[in-house]
Amino acid sequence: MELKNKRVTVTGGAGFLGSYIVEAFQEAGAIVHVARSKDFNLVDIGNVRKMLKKTKPEVLIHAAANVGGIGYNRLYPADIFFDNVMITGNVLKVAAETTSLEKLVIVGSSCAYPGEVTGRLQEHQLLEGALHPSVECYGFSKRAAVIGSKTYREQYNLNSIVLMITNLYGPRDKMDPTESHVVAALIDKFVRAVRSGEDTVTVWGTGKAVREFLYAGDCADAIRLATQSYDKPDLLNIGTGIDTSIKQLVELLVEVTQFKGEIVWDRSKPDGAMLKVLDVSKIKEELNWESTTALRDGLAKSVEWYHTVLDSEQTTA
Repeated sequence: MELKNKRVTVTGGAGFLGSYIVEAFQEAGAIVHVARSKDFNLVDIGNVRKMLKKTKPEVLIHAAANVGGIGYNRLYPADIFFDNVMITGNVLKVAAETTSLEKLVIVGSSCAYPGEVTGRLQEHQLLEGALHPSVECYGFSKRAAVIGSKTYREQYNLNSIVLMITNLYGPRDKMDPTESHVVAALIDKFVRAVRSGEDTVTVWGTGKAVREFLYAGDCADAIRLATQSYDKPDLLNIGTGIDTSIKQLVELLVEVTQFKGEIVWDRSKPDGAMLKVLDVSKIKEELNWESTTALRDGLAKSVEWYHTVLDSEQTTA
């Protein structure tokens, strides 16, 4: 698919990943419309119809979600479940009704995979086990998106794909400890500790859990490429395939932020799934894509950006 002059609507386009998606598609020459939650509450199907009627997309990138980290999931599980199931169901239904729409791209999540899989997560394993309890409310909604995409393909011939995204990080991420994922939450802790001269930083869990971390700009590039070149009904993982323990992540942040104090591991807090890393062989084979931003480099960019944000807050206070 040629993106130049294509009308593209991005739900969640004002959010963290969404902002990178918007940039990637604009750079490819698309005419991009950002569907903001303040204008279109997608929990209401009427608003989804208004959004598509107003923006008239040929391509719809569905990246909107009610999402946060483990702590956020513990606080608002019902809201997360309801909002995400309703939003994705509405988007699928209205997309199938929209004759001008050539393609729907749904941004999924590795949270949809089983919580206890040995080795890297392969696309065919999606329904081969229970969700991890720490992400069940969100993960279920992303499984529903996969099944929804399949059923709307079958019944309505909707050209819909689902991309399974790993843990993201980068500048512009949510840094609120209540809502943020692990990288952003830790950057917030370490940067504030350095700026205030604190002697300790407390980290949840044991540090033994293993994840992978993908720079948001790299992820947006993969989404653009999949939009252009991938039309199969099967899932497609987007990640690095590189194992990084939380302890290794913390060590990198100590180095990048130049924190000189002590790390305190709060073992009363959950680790989440002990291993969650995507198998990315399929995207390499299908699209010849792999991430290009090394974790240390991406963390350094993120830390530098966050210092700028805090400096700006101090100036305007």
